[in-house]
Amino acid sequence: MISARCFIAAATPFLAPLVLAALIAMPAPCADAGHSVTNRAQAVKALCEHLGIGPGSVVADVGCGDGPDTLVFAEVVGERGTVFAQEIELARLKKVIESADKRGFHQVVAVLGQSDDPRLPDASADLIYMNRVFHHFARPREMLQRLWADLKPGGFLVIVDQEKGPLTDWAPLESREKQHHWTGETAVVRLAREAGFLFHDVLDDRWHEKAPFVLAFRRPDRGGRIGADPEAPRAFDPWAVARALPLGGVANRAVIFCGLDGGRYVLPGLRNQLPAGARLVDVIPEEWMITRNELPLHAPWPGVEILRTDKGTLPLPDGIEPGLVVVMDAYHRLWNPGKLLTQLRQRLPASGQVVVVDRVGPEGESRRVAGHWRRIAPAQVIADMAQAGFSLQRTVRAPVRDRFFLVFGVAEGASTRPTPRAR
Repeated sequence: MISARCFIAAATPFLAPLVLAALIAMPAPCADAGHSVTNRAQAVKALCEHLGIGPGSVVADVGCGDGPDTLVFAEVVGERGTVFAQEIELARLKKVIESADKRGFHQVVAVLGQSDDPRLPDASADLIYMNRVFHHFARPREMLQRLWADLKPGGFLVIVDQEKGPLTDWAPLESREKQHHWTGETAVVRLAREAGFLFHDVLDDRWHEKAPFVLAFRRPDRGGRIGADPEAPRAFDPWAVARALPLGGVANRAVIFCGLDGGRYVLPGLRNQLPAGARLVDVIPEEWMITRNELPLHAPWPGVEILRTDKGTLPLPDGIEPGLVVVMDAYHRLWNPGKLLTQLRQRLPASGQVVVVDRVGPEGESRRVAGHWRRIAPAQVIADMAQAGFSLQRTVRAPVRDRFFLVFGVAEGASTRPTPRAR
């Protein structure tokens, strides 16, 4: 039987009074991230230590299941802290509270949530944690926005889930709630940013398994608002960028455009500069998409064809002969661009060019982390392009100080194959 002191029903918007145990042993120290993490409890403690979660903290274990992590969090926060054990199944919550009572963890508070609202007290948590829960969300945007509101300013959201990289399982969102369809890491980062979270770090090295990704996000310390990216890229003049593109050699060939974030605004200016009969292909990278049919800003644009990448390649019809490839604020999202770049190099003529405009990132940063920060080192782009058979032709003055503007051509001696014409 669940006592009133530790249960919050989904229909009850107010937090019940907390009755804390008088005597509970002090929590064991969190696992040292410098030592090997070999089991789940150590991993949870290592995450807490890294994020500064300790005695007196408030943690919400959303989708807690049978509560193995809830009990570890109870050790970490001690009698002065609170652990919200949140689930949408009442039977599982009862088991969690029974286990907590046996351990004397009266700081554990059960919360019966809903599929699109965890029903946590607003601005209450220092940490919200979800282990293999996110992929079940049929309405991830709504849930993330509620989680943002439930965190204290500066509080952390940790998501442990699978798979690393972009989505590969394109099951409809509505089918995910009751079935296992793994999510994609890049989609999670995008959704969290759009909900108002700051990206904080990749914490895989503090987890005991290799398969999952472990991502930490943060509600801004001050300011910010639900549904608004707190680190929106610096805006630039898209028409000036469109005018700077090398369109002279395109002739009757197609322009392949891939633009995200602020780069999307270049598309109308690019379309305006091309002859009426010129083909313009708008490429939607799978690293961005949440559903297979999703379209970003300015799509579909009149007279612009839509194509989507698939497993790192672009299904270009034989009738499309590319002469210029333009990548705007999107290169950093490409999880593994090698296959795509090689494919484009094989389809471009010797006079073909590739333009990359993106946010400047630090050298030495992993591609994965750079993508989550939405930036990339210019040297990394140059190295990628060289490996695929392109050489840097020139740099163009950046449209704004946090961007770079690089123009590449097919490297001398690189083999290209004629693009077959449509019959």
